[in-house]
Amino acid sequence: MRISARIISERLARSYHVILQGLPGESMELTMPEPLIDGTSRFASNHVYMATADHLPSRPIVEHDVVLVCIGDGPRLAYYREHATVILVQKDADFFEVYRTLCQIYGLFQDWQARLLELLVGPADVRDILDCSLPIFERPLYVLDDAFDFVASTLPAHATERRRSEHALDPSDFLAYLREADVDMNRHGAFVPAVVEENVLCVNLFDAADEYIGCLFINVSDRPIAEGEDKLAEYLAHIVERAEEANPSLAKGDRTSLREIFGLMIEGRPLSQNQNLLVQSLNGKSRYLCLSIHYLQRFSTLPINYVCSMFETLLPGSVLFEQNGTIVGFAPLKDEQDITPEFAAYIEDMHLCMGVSNEFSDLYASRTYYEQAEAAIENGQLMKAGETVYRFSDFALFEMISNVLGSFPLDTYYPAGFDKLMEHDQKGGVSYIETLRVFLEENMSYAKAAKRLFIHRSTLVERMARIEDDLPLNLEDPDARLQLQLVLKALQVAGTITRLP
Repeated sequence: MRISARIISERLARSYHVILQGLPGESMELTMPEPLIDGTSRFASNHVYMATADHLPSRPIVEHDVVLVCIGDGPRLAYYREHATVILVQKDADFFEVYRTLCQIYGLFQDWQARLLELLVGPADVRDILDCSLPIFERPLYVLDDAFDFVASTLPAHATERRRSEHALDPSDFLAYLREADVDMNRHGAFVPAVVEENVLCVNLFDAADEYIGCLFINVSDRPIAEGEDKLAEYLAHIVERAEEANPSLAKGDRTSLREIFGLMIEGRPLSQNQNLLVQSLNGKSRYLCLSIHYLQRFSTLPINYVCSMFETLLPGSVLFEQNGTIVGFAPLKDEQDITPEFAAYIEDMHLCMGVSNEFSDLYASRTYYEQAEAAIENGQLMKAGETVYRFSDFALFEMISNVLGSFPLDTYYPAGFDKLMEHDQKGGVSYIETLRVFLEENMSYAKAAKRLFIHRSTLVERMARIEDDLPLNLEDPDARLQLQLVLKALQVAGTITRLP
């Protein structure tokens, strides 16, 4: 029987004047109450006895976790206070009425546990489990999924939908909390979290592999938590976990299906027939961006699924999920605005950085655009360290040059005579490489190139003549110019030369 002395005392106190005395009485395995029989010399463990003060035996053997419900006080109770948990009831209470009340309390808890087992045998529903538990806890009960969205509650349907459309935790409040402490989603057992404004008793939920799947929480703002209620909450959470194994309902739905599909596609794994049908029904109907969000080590214990859910609220229609220790998102473009200022502000406030792909509409190309978003972060942190949002379009040329070079060393791509220009730059004070780069960037305009190099036009003409003598290439040939420009850009990317303002 899942009931403790504290719970019995609290329930009896609703009808009688009751004082809890003696040992703490923490056992949750108390048997049905029984009237004390005259001549009893041994009180058995985990038993609940009922007697009047003047019928108590003198100094019996009292085993551990014994509860005595006693009507009236007397000198012999001093011994029992030292060896048992005593629930003292007012002297003028009727013995049989008190016993009847005790049996009703036990009947309530016995019926509850029997009903829970019935639900587990059948197609258990989380809402049904909460509804049958409401008379036990007499407080609002909620089950949240791993993104802290409401799955079921004992609230009326309209109130549940209202809370579901919001979030259990407000993003701004949650962010403020994260600045002060980490959230441990691996915590087992009942606890009172500091992350929400209301006082709640929370129990994390885990699947058979001990992976976090959500939480049960109970609003306890109306009265203090009675000793033993935390154990009842843990028992209820255990039932919800077993029900979830038999009939999964947490974090399940269309959006979860899309998370699974995008996860498979960016890993290059095949889709099932049903998954292909879902992609085909959506393909080409919207323009998307792929987002790759990286976070610092101190945020490694964040509830990632909650962060994803919060970001999905800031980017309506988006799908975000955890992938290889980072957050990956696919966000539809709306009104030509890809990333809202509010979303970018959260990225900065949470000390995150984000790569953004080019836009696309073919969902089957998701892996390519995921790699773009990853490349944007990699290149952005290398070339523009300290920023928080990196767009692939800003580093497309950098990435293209890196891919063009392949596995060959850069100098193997030098055209004939190019090494002479490199040798000249190492010995002389005038850079032929820089002169050639600027000249080509200005479409071989002597006037514009001379202006950028801060030299006279005639000086540039003489310098280019010497460069063309060392470099037997026809600069009028588009292919020759392209080869030179790719080599020069690769040198610039590698940090060998520095672009002038």
